[in-house]
Amino acid sequence: MRRYPSRVCAALVGALLLPMLALISSSAAPVFANADTSAFRALAVPQRLADTRNTAAIDAFGVLTVAVTGSAPLPAPGTIVAAVLNVTVVGPAAVGFWTVYPHGTALPTASNINVDPVGAFFGDALTLPNMVTVPVGPSGSVDIFSAAGGNVIVDMLGYYVPAASSMAGRFVPLSAPSRMLDTRNDASAFASTETRTYGVANAVGASAVALNVTAIGNAPGQWVLFPAGTTMPATSNLNTMYGEQVVSNQVIVPVDAAGQFSVFSAPGGDLIIDVIGTFTGSSAPTSTIGLFVPLNTPTRFYDSRDAALNPLGGTKRLLPGWDVEVAAGANPAIARTDVLAVVLNLTVTDTFDNGYVSVTPAGSNNPTVKSRSTSSMNVAWAGQTLAHHVMVPVSSRGFDIFAQNPTHAVADVSGYYIGTPVSAPYGGPQNVDPTPVFCSGFSNEAILGSGSGAYGPNIALLQQRLLDLGFWNGGADGSFGWSTQQAVMAYQKWNGLVPRGYVDAPTARSLNWPNCRPSAGVSNGGDLLEVDKGRQLGLFLHNKQVVWVLNVSTGGGYYYEADNVLTGAKITGTAITDNGTFHIYRVSDQPAYTGSLGTLYRPRFVVGGIAVHGAPNVPSYPASHGCIRVSNPAMDMIWATNLLPMGATVVIHD
Repeated sequence: MRRYPSRVCAALVGALLLPMLALISSSAAPVFANADTSAFRALAVPQRLADTRNTAAIDAFGVLTVAVTGSAPLPAPGTIVAAVLNVTVVGPAAVGFWTVYPHGTALPTASNINVDPVGAFFGDALTLPNMVTVPVGPSGSVDIFSAAGGNVIVDMLGYYVPAASSMAGRFVPLSAPSRMLDTRNDASAFASTETRTYGVANAVGASAVALNVTAIGNAPGQWVLFPAGTTMPATSNLNTMYGEQVVSNQVIVPVDAAGQFSVFSAPGGDLIIDVIGTFTGSSAPTSTIGLFVPLNTPTRFYDSRDAALNPLGGTKRLLPGWDVEVAAGANPAIARTDVLAVVLNLTVTDTFDNGYVSVTPAGSNNPTVKSRSTSSMNVAWAGQTLAHHVMVPVSSRGFDIFAQNPTHAVADVSGYYIGTPVSAPYGGPQNVDPTPVFCSGFSNEAILGSGSGAYGPNIALLQQRLLDLGFWNGGADGSFGWSTQQAVMAYQKWNGLVPRGYVDAPTARSLNWPNCRPSAGVSNGGDLLEVDKGRQLGLFLHNKQVVWVLNVSTGGGYYYEADNVLTGAKITGTAITDNGTFHIYRVSDQPAYTGSLGTLYRPRFVVGGIAVHGAPNVPSYPASHGCIRVSNPAMDMIWATNLLPMGATVVIHD
């Protein structure tokens, strides 16, 4: 995906909730063919199993038990080993994670859906779907745990039945996902409430197809996939919450004899479909290849936040264009070589920007190409925590996770398909940190949108990042006050961003990416104040290196008439701050120094009546009578650190 909505709830800040639960330290017992293998059976019509909006929302730390067996069309009790569900968390739901796991077992170190602060902000309009493959024990039920509470809808798409071999229900993955549809390329977007039918190449005679579906809706609404020639079910596969939102979900949908399925779009918009593979039909030969083996419980194979589960080392995140290979068959939870594909839940968290993540077989992509032709999931906003079901073929080296933009990632595996691993024609990842030499690298965690009055750990992170880059503020106290607003404005000016004084999406992205400290525009001195009127910035230099950058406001260029406060005489003039090299010749440590045009806060005079002084209003543009305004807190810092002593050099230029 390369198109993303601009709408982001930038005012929301706070820690995203994907808690690091106690990691599984004991390895699952190795599983061997064929006693534990199973074949997939798609329900002809998806069945709604639960909707807590009609009963009662789940409490924080609550568990909802859902029966996935019973009377037809559900499978009979005791006949299945795993279920395929579409689970949708709907509003209102609080910030937290949701986990689906076998009933009666311990809560695993895994999650399936995550509500972050932006998601929770949508209230009743929240809809976060994800397909889930979950093992099913003798009880015939699954448990859904909610860390913070909320509402959930559970739709059943199909299930796996024990099979030593089978004709139907064996997974046949493509060697790599293949894009079959992108309506953006031919301007064929869906109209509202439109239904279309599509055929999948090589799906004639298949029982179902596995797809990755991405929608960009024109408005809020659901998208439904169902077998061609049948009545649309009262369920959904994915949902857009607002116009231009990019959402994706994996879908297993039955097809007719010609390999066709239908798509209904309530809101209208663009649709992208990547084919993952097919499931064999009843006319296929009997075989074991493509049969599914569920793990006893979802198991964490990769977590970039945990050094023990991160091949990148330490807690290093995926950076732009980076990828990481994760072992599959060699993992102790599987411990076999005949692994064709795995089923996993991929979660990204602490994302730095919108963008796509792609999961493919390890070694199937040229490591020098820093993009992918298909996507597995799409991040909608910086700081998002998002989960996505993934079915992916594996090579002998496992699977590969590629990120367009910086993110932490977590992979929880729920099972695998047996068969011969796909080939790995290319070598391993070639990841290079793009940070320039002597510059600050990527932020330690995502800085989110914020503004005056915001508070919390993310504000402290913002403040410290600005300090590290040389933009003075009052300190990392976690409160977005005046000095932080001025520092943000100065940062925006230096980096060519709109100087709004609050952290919008472009500013957050810029702060999260590598940054170099500002450099001096003058070379005729060691310790001095450089006033850059073109940028409206003040740069304090020591040994020609920038120590601090401040937002300033210089002469506005307007004609003025005023009464001299000291003498009462008329004063006329043009509000100009003259260029040149000057020296501080007089200082006054008075909070209300009386000058000819009014009071000045703790001024230090540069030339004539022109002074560097504090002011209650320091806008992003030239506005003074000719003085160099800084904020009162910045002026207090100048006095406290004696940055402009008597005789100090001040260079003013356009």
